[in-house]
Amino acid sequence: MSGTTGHKRDSHGTVPLTVSGTDGTHPYRGVPLSRLSEKLAKIDCLLELYGFANRRKVLGITDENILPKWTEEERQLILARKYELERNNVGKKKK
Repeated sequence: MSGTTGHKRDSHGTVPLTVSGTDGTHPYRGVPLSRLSEKLAKIDCLLELYGFANRRKVLGITDENILPKWTEEERQLILARKYELERNNVGKKKK
């Protein structure tokens, strides 16, 4: 991986646990958003979500034919899951 730690932006303008790209391509080519929602529901760890959301950076793949950027709708689903996991983690720490 390249040296992007903390809150530095990489060449795609991403910050950790944000999702890059809104070029309109679908990463699963024809798979409905409900399938992405199902995948996100199975993720219960912020680190796992980070790896999934930033898969291009984590895997070092920049070719959009292999891993297209997320659409805006997909980004919103991923960010909603991030906020949900963060809320759940805060509640666990207080108990």
